[in-house]
Amino acid sequence: MAKKVLLSALLALGLLWTQGTANAGSVKTYSNPVAVQLVDIPTSSLKLQGVYELTNKANNQKTLLLPNLTITVTRSGSNVNIDAGSASFSSGNGFELKEVYNVAQYTRFTSTTDLRSGATSDYAVKKTLTKAETAEYVNSFVNSKGETWYNVVTADGTTGWVPAASTFVDKNTTSVPTVSYGSNAYRGSMSLLPKTSGNVAVINNLELEDYLKGVVPNEMPASWHKEALKAQAIVARSYAANSMSLKNTTSSQVYRGYTSEDSRSTAAVNETAGVLVKYNGKPIQTFFFSTSGGRTANVGDVWNSNQASYPYLVTVDDPYESSPHSSWVNSFNSATMLKSFGFDPATTALYDIKAKATGANGEVTAVTVMTSNGEKTVEGNEQVIRKLFPIEGSYGILKSNWFTLQVNKDYEVRTSSGDQSQLSVKGQKVMTGNGVTTTVSGDQVSVQTATGVVGKDTDPASITTTGKGWGHRIGMSQYGAKGLAEHNWKAIDIVKHYFPNTEVSK
Repeated sequence: MAKKVLLSALLALGLLWTQGTANAGSVKTYSNPVAVQLVDIPTSSLKLQGVYELTNKANNQKTLLLPNLTITVTRSGSNVNIDAGSASFSSGNGFELKEVYNVAQYTRFTSTTDLRSGATSDYAVKKTLTKAETAEYVNSFVNSKGETWYNVVTADGTTGWVPAASTFVDKNTTSVPTVSYGSNAYRGSMSLLPKTSGNVAVINNLELEDYLKGVVPNEMPASWHKEALKAQAIVARSYAANSMSLKNTTSSQVYRGYTSEDSRSTAAVNETAGVLVKYNGKPIQTFFFSTSGGRTANVGDVWNSNQASYPYLVTVDDPYESSPHSSWVNSFNSATMLKSFGFDPATTALYDIKAKATGANGEVTAVTVMTSNGEKTVEGNEQVIRKLFPIEGSYGILKSNWFTLQVNKDYEVRTSSGDQSQLSVKGQKVMTGNGVTTTVSGDQVSVQTATGVVGKDTDPASITTTGKGWGHRIGMSQYGAKGLAEHNWKAIDIVKHYFPNTEVSK
């Protein structure tokens, strides 16, 4: 009789402990959040380095996922699917993966484990936990059978008991929770959303200041002068604060997350925390680039914007800029130019090419080609112009739209209407020395000159661009900021130089 009373008391005690309040850690929130799209592809693999709460956006179901867990995210029809090995999840609206803190100890399971309302297997099952899941450890209890059971709390606040036989308790030693994608680990949380048909967008959500720690050393070498790094932090902060959408590439700002952080650039971010560039008391969207070539550009000369609307995006001198991209030369053949303008080099001859420079410094805003199939002009912003001249490196386009054109017409071709100067004879019908008409098809041709026969390219690289700078050249030159810092300029003064008429403050 005594044994039955004791067992009942112990079971009652186990049940009583489940009535206590407990929270499964705390989900991190951000006072000044930014969202950065990392990828938008059909399949992604993510590794969790810390405790993360997975929320199904379709039904708000929450699950705590185990640290060091690798999950595979895929798209199937309208659903986003997650394969976590021993567990799988599906949602038509996607998922939120949020970092959890204040979890001192957590559980991991060696097999699928039932969460019970008391500390014996006689109690009812509240829910079943998989090997991919975790729960926050609260305390332990040894029942009358000598079994050790752990009191835990799950993501949705459910408390209960799990047996030590299939459960281990680990200390949470993660100081900075991160999610790894590829070779980079990222602070903060992730949204996994069905944005594009067939794809899942992986979006990193985190605090603005933490985001900047993963931007500054990727936009400017962390070895550069500290005042230049601080200037970069200020303009990167202002850019992000005014951007409706961010990506991790040069389409916005290069961001490689926690893995890329450097103590020197992190110090620059911390020492300028909250500092923004403002016009008429309001933060502005700032821009920056590698090299100006000696002067920055007016926004109206480069992006066809209304210059009067942006009195702080105007051309300024770059007195101390020293960059390997300050000046450059590239050469092109006629076939390349014809393709850029939509002509077939096999059926079209290029006679001439001219650039129209209307910018304050000579920025090119239109290029015209004269061909055997007519004349064509392409005009537009700096990206449109630069893409007309494909080169290796520097993203495959001309480094800037500040350049001049030189055309060397190597051939004089006699036609029925007279002599015609042109750049190429490839594909041209010519008469040989013995009076036979033939079409030039090779890359080399033999030409009779006053001094003898010489070999020449049939389509030589005779169009030369000579230019300055690298990038759109609007706002702050990074090499220029480096030069100013090395001449004892402070970060705020550097920023105000490149964005005249502005205030730089918190």
